[in-house]
Amino acid sequence: MATHSDAMAVKSLNTAGGRRRFAFKSISQKIEEIYVDVYRSLDPLKAEPSEGSSFFRDSLAEYRELNTAEDFISLYEETFPLVQTLPQIILQKDLIISSLLSRLKMEGRLSHEPILRLIAALSRDLLGDFVPFLQRIADSLESLLESGADRDPEIIEQILTSWSYIMMYLQKYLVRDVGHVLRITRKLRYYPKDYIRELMAESVSFLLRKAPVQQLKKGITKLMTEVVEEPSEMRKSGAGALISHAIRISSSKLHSKTEMLMPMLVDDSTFQIGDQSVE
Repeated sequence: MATHSDAMAVKSLNTAGGRRRFAFKSISQKIEEIYVDVYRSLDPLKAEPSEGSSFFRDSLAEYRELNTAEDFISLYEETFPLVQTLPQIILQKDLIISSLLSRLKMEGRLSHEPILRLIAALSRDLLGDFVPFLQRIADSLESLLESGADRDPEIIEQILTSWSYIMMYLQKYLVRDVGHVLRITRKLRYYPKDYIRELMAESVSFLLRKAPVQQLKKGITKLMTEVVEEPSEMRKSGAGALISHAIRISSSKLHSKTEMLMPMLVDDSTFQIGDQSVE
């Protein structure tokens, strides 16, 4: 009898040698590849957009040549007149965001990659003006995952790649209030699927490592408070994964911030919130 994992098997090019050109990979195998590649696969960044253009407009034009999905074509036709200059993008940012997020539906999966990349490109154009949209974006990503994307490794990777770009582009603004980022990402960091929690922890840990000491302390305290408020296994594993990724660069190498993080993690005051404690 076929299992759910068998049903989700993906046919991929066999790069391990042998006679078979293709090999079937289960969803768990595909997700394991995301753990390894989500950051390493980030493409080299253009330092500047084309002259007189913007990162968003450049990306929109590029994907118009690559993607012919119905949802993306309608997005292109709807937004291209609004993004001819950067001042125009700033003025029309609410409408552009709404156009992007409204198309993040499972039935439009062929358009997901360009849309998610365009969201990241827009964050690079708007910088600080993009921060107020983060909650809407996080909510849309959660809805997309809940509608079935959490069982599709390709879409999961697209989501995490986009979010990683956003964290990188906006780090200057986000490290000023780590608690705000933790609030925005709470539902994603404590998502029911353990592999989503792990991947989100890896993405958000980037900001903990970049944050100044005071913001780092606030972030750790915020994490502990979340676990105390709801000491479920999901929250414990999600918070633990975030701390684990924050203190290590790889499985065998610790990050330089570890020297500051470890005293916070063994300080009793960090683990005592009100009349409760984190065990």
